[in-house]
Amino acid sequence: MNLLVRTLGGALILLILLAITYFGHISLAVGFTIFSLIAIKEITKAFENIDVKVPKMLLYVCDLLIMVLTINSNPDAFNLAIIFSVIAILIYMLFNKNRTLNDIFASIFIIMYVPTLMGSIIKIADISYVWSLYITAWGSDTFAYLTGSLIGKNKIKSIAHISPNKTLEGSIGGIIGALILNIIYVKYAPLNINLTYVIIFSIIGAILSQLGDLVASYIKRKTGIKDFGNLIPGHGGIMDRFDSMVFIAPIFYLLSVL
Repeated sequence: MNLLVRTLGGALILLILLAITYFGHISLAVGFTIFSLIAIKEITKAFENIDVKVPKMLLYVCDLLIMVLTINSNPDAFNLAIIFSVIAILIYMLFNKNRTLNDIFASIFIIMYVPTLMGSIIKIADISYVWSLYITAWGSDTFAYLTGSLIGKNKIKSIAHISPNKTLEGSIGGIIGALILNIIYVKYAPLNINLTYVIIFSIIGAILSQLGDLVASYIKRKTGIKDFGNLIPGHGGIMDRFDSMVFIAPIFYLLSVL
């Protein structure tokens, strides 16, 4: 039953993601704006477990400001939205004496972690590069799991406190898997890009994808939760599914504008 629920939950979020991407930048922007609002709710709830309280409504407003301005073709609009959001948080904290320094840092972290990274997906110039981003995130995750399960022997001790089952073989397998899938993809996709760039960005993207998963795991361990939420049956919350993907979004935005 658990496998069935997990399979159906994964299929549902996959279909939603494929649909909002297929119909172009507007549907992609709307979809990820909704995802970002849910993600902020999940992370603020997690932080409450360690007595960190952030101004939720202000974060929602800042999130909407950043996500809406990602659609603007002027990159300065996106950057200014982030800057104004940080300033707004700092000013808000000045007039709320019950807020701690940890609350301020957590609020700024959430703005940088959620809308800034998710907004980078919307800013990717060509949808074809968004598909490459998905391939890198999913490919790295899938091949890392398969390789680690089949031949993984050497556990990575430096991250054992975050993810004790991660192996060196699994990590390398994830990088190679993402690289192979991207090489196959660009051969048939309408992308006018040098193969060298594909190789470089696939490797960097796969490494960052795995680091993104570790960052999310670190937050969950420190806040004492197993999953960020239960929105997706068998998979947890939005950030449980998109932790790797959002972490590599800036690198693929850079690739799309080269």
